[in-house]
Amino acid sequence: MSNIFLHSKASKALRVLSLSSTLLAHSAAGAASLDLPKIGETAGSTLSVAKEQQIGDQIMRQIRRSEYLMKDPIVTDYIQQLGYRLVAANPDALGRQFQFFVIQENSINAFALPGGYIGLHSGLITASQSESELASVVGHEVAHVTQRHLARRLEAQNELSIPSILGLIGSVLAATQDPEAGMAGIAATQAAGKQSIINHTRDNEKEADRIGITMLSSAGFDVRAAADFFETLQNASRYTFKPPEILLTHPLSRNRIAAARERAELYPEVEHQDSVDYRLVKSRIESKTLINDKEKFRQLTAKAQSDKLSDLGERYLYAELLKSKGRFNPAIKVLTSLYKNNEGNQLLLFSLAEAHLAQDSGAEMLPLLETQLIKHPDSTKLILATSEIYLKTDKVDKAEKLLLRYVDVNRNNPNYLKLLAEAQAEAGHTPEMYETTGQYLLLLGDLRTAKQHFELALHATSEDPYAQTRIQARLEEVKQKMRAQLEAKTRR
Repeated sequence: MSNIFLHSKASKALRVLSLSSTLLAHSAAGAASLDLPKIGETAGSTLSVAKEQQIGDQIMRQIRRSEYLMKDPIVTDYIQQLGYRLVAANPDALGRQFQFFVIQENSINAFALPGGYIGLHSGLITASQSESELASVVGHEVAHVTQRHLARRLEAQNELSIPSILGLIGSVLAATQDPEAGMAGIAATQAAGKQSIINHTRDNEKEADRIGITMLSSAGFDVRAAADFFETLQNASRYTFKPPEILLTHPLSRNRIAAARERAELYPEVEHQDSVDYRLVKSRIESKTLINDKEKFRQLTAKAQSDKLSDLGERYLYAELLKSKGRFNPAIKVLTSLYKNNEGNQLLLFSLAEAHLAQDSGAEMLPLLETQLIKHPDSTKLILATSEIYLKTDKVDKAEKLLLRYVDVNRNNPNYLKLLAEAQAEAGHTPEMYETTGQYLLLLGDLRTAKQHFELALHATSEDPYAQTRIQARLEEVKQKMRAQLEAKTRR
C-alpha cells in the first residue's frame, strides 16, 4: 500500500463521543458558507433541503473519521441495499440522496441526520428477529428524512438561532452513542422545553410509523414487523432499569403497538422470507462481538466436530471466528461448503476471498470472482475482492481499470477510494493517486491534507485532459471550507 496514507491525519480514529463538540466548531464554520439563519431569524425561511444536505455532509465527515463507524464492506453494502429498496418504495424519497451506515455499538438504536444520512447501531441489527423487523426501522428513519422532521422540529420554535440549530444537531449526534446525554443536550438546547415541541415529536413518530408501514408493504416486507419490533423493544427493557436507547430518541407510547397492528390490517398479508444475506450479516456482526469469547468458540468447535452446525448463520459465524483466530484452512473449508450450497451468493464469495487473501492463496479465487463479475459487473463487494487479489498478485493494471470503472458510483465510499489510490500508486500513476487521495481525505474532513494532495495533483502531469479543471474545482472547494473554518475561529 502506498505510504501516502501514513502521513494523513485521517488515519487517526476519532471517538464518536467527542464528535458533538467537534461538530459545533465545524458546523459553526460551515454556517458562513451555508448562510444559515441569522440570530433571531426563523429556520423555516432559510433552511432549504440543499442547506440541510450540506449540514448533513459536515456531520458525516466527522462520523467517517470515528473508530465506531463500521467499515466492513459486507455490512455496509447490505444495509445500503436494504435502505435503497425501501427508498425506491417511497415516491417522496426518490428526489433525495440517501446514505445508510452502521455504528459498531451493541446497544439498540437508529437515527436520521440532516441530508438523508441514516445510521443503525449494530446491536439493533442483531436484536431484530426478522429482516422485515430491521426494514421497519430503516423505513421509519427514511420517513423522518422525507418528511423533514428535524427541520420541522426546529421550525416549531418562533425564534431559532444558529446556536440552537448547531446545538440540537450536536446533541442528536451525541445521542448516537449516549442517548441520555444526547437527549439531555436537546432538552438544554430547547431551554423552555415547550409542550408544543414534545407534541410535535410525538406527531413525527406517528407520521413516520404510518409512512414506514406503507413503505414496508410496497417493498414486499411483512407489515406486521413494525409492531413485532416494538414488542422486541419492550421485551428488551422489561427486566432492566434502562430502556433500549432507541426508546429515548423514539418514544414508545402505550397505543403505538396497537396502532401499528391496526394499520397493518389495512395491507395484504405477506410472508416475507428472510434473505440469506440478512442471516449472514447478523452472524458477521455477532462474530465481532464474540472474538474473545473462548467458551462460545469452544462450543461451536465441538458442534462442528460432531457435524451439528446445521444452521447457515451458525456455520458462517464459526467460519468468521476461525478467520479471526488465523485458522484460515478450516475457515476456507466451511466457507467453500456454504458457497456450494448457496452458489452465486456474493457475500459468501467475498468472505471466501478474504480467507484466501489472508493465507496468500487469493489467485485461486480469481476465476470464480471474474465469472461472477461478468454477471454482476457493478457489485462493490466483488469489485473490492477482485481488485485486492489483483494487487496481491501483481496485476496492478487490472485492479486500477476495474476500480476506475465504477469510481463515480462509489465516490462517497472511503474504502473504495483508498484501494483505488493504492492501485494508482503501484501503477505509477502518481498524479491520479494524489487526486484520489485528496478525495478520500476530503470525505474524512481532513481539509489541510486534502488540499496538499490536490495541489500536488494540480502541479503534476496527467494524461487526462480534463484533470486540471476538475482538480482546480476540488481545490477551490477545499479552500472555501478552510476559509469558513478560519472565519468562525476568528469570531470566537
